[in-house]
Amino acid sequence: MKKTLLFAFLFGSLYIQAQDFWTAKSTSFSQTSRGVDDISIVDDNVIWAKAYDGASDTPANVRQYTKSTDGGNTWISGNISLGTGENTLTVSSIAGVSSNIAWATAHPSPSGNGGVWKTTNGGTTWTKQTTALFNTADSFTNLVYFWNENNGVVQGDPANNYFEIYTTTDGGTNWTRVPSANIPAPLSGEYGYVHNYDVVGNTIWFGTNKGRFFKSTNQGLNWTVTQSPITDFGGTASSGSYSFSDANKGLLLASNGTLYKTINGGITWTTQAFTGVIGNRNIEYIPGTSTVVSVGTTTGQSPTSYTAYSLNDGVSWTQVMSGTQVTTLKFKDSNLGFGGGFTTSSTAGGIYKYTGTVLSTEQFADTTNLIAYPNPATNLLTVSGKALSEITVFDLTGKQVMAKKSNATDTFNLDVSSLSSGMYLLNAVNDTGLKSSLKFSKL
Repeated sequence: MKKTLLFAFLFGSLYIQAQDFWTAKSTSFSQTSRGVDDISIVDDNVIWAKAYDGASDTPANVRQYTKSTDGGNTWISGNISLGTGENTLTVSSIAGVSSNIAWATAHPSPSGNGGVWKTTNGGTTWTKQTTALFNTADSFTNLVYFWNENNGVVQGDPANNYFEIYTTTDGGTNWTRVPSANIPAPLSGEYGYVHNYDVVGNTIWFGTNKGRFFKSTNQGLNWTVTQSPITDFGGTASSGSYSFSDANKGLLLASNGTLYKTINGGITWTTQAFTGVIGNRNIEYIPGTSTVVSVGTTTGQSPTSYTAYSLNDGVSWTQVMSGTQVTTLKFKDSNLGFGGGFTTSSTAGGIYKYTGTVLSTEQFADTTNLIAYPNPATNLLTVSGKALSEITVFDLTGKQVMAKKSNATDTFNLDVSSLSSGMYLLNAVNDTGLKSSLKFSKL
């Protein structure tokens, strides 16, 4: 029987309480315990997420989304209306490219034709894209991803003896099934999992119940497959969570606590020794960096949830936010990231926003001899360093309030007169990519 991806795979841990990592935000779902299990970050402002039923061990079909257009500070929810027969369908994945345009996939639950739907009016209405067929008895739609408004891929389980994958170059008006010659044959009984994938540039990976990675380096047109060190990406006994920082570097965490690393895009994996305790539910690289975030839950009579992070590709881990349960993870960069949560009411909870301080402050080294004066500042803040190329300023909620670029200058003059009084985090990057940060006060 087809299984959807299980969130919990547990092992024991110790706790180190540290500064706040997450800020709870309301997804505006009216139902209590409405969870978030898939997040699509479009840019610094626009984020889409899809809901699931977190109130029951036998979840009800949920066809809802939530969207933010102000960097994740406020959210508005709505229904993903799938038309006739929607009561037999469950939404499996969501992908947005703007505040108006997004796609969602749905699969039979327990029967009915799934596929991919598109909205062009911010989620008010959704239209099925019928050329992605998913119309056989074996069809099961797992995920959709778009690189831009035109180029996308949608992936499902094997149908007619090979994985049902479609690509489009016109926003889904026309989907073309990838021929079997371009996809390695599935093993007996092999299938994928809902929203179980990762993307870096034009490369996309998805995992299967046989512990294999399917990989495409050209937006889904051709695929290769390799066996990972684990045997299943969704079962409770030997499941795993994975994430790639770039096209070559990635980490894979098995449910028994073993961490594996790859430096060739998942072709081969070696065991990575580490100190500290990794979150055992989900692992996520900040793209293009050595910083990894994970979330997990301890075993025992009183299970406790936590977040952990590593600044050195998983070699050492620091635990934070003991007692805060987070499901899935998604990061755009070291300043913007989100974790799935659960609603406690229509005005509280449902998603967590990264505060934008812990990783930025600790990841940035004192490589640019950065100083800022006067501090506190009233109108003009002078930032001095070595060959600085970019300055960004964030308030303590993680919202970016200022950005400025230049060509390798040693001095930036920032007009901060319009900022509200309070503390701010300033991040600087020099012309070689080295980073530094400091805090300053605005009077």
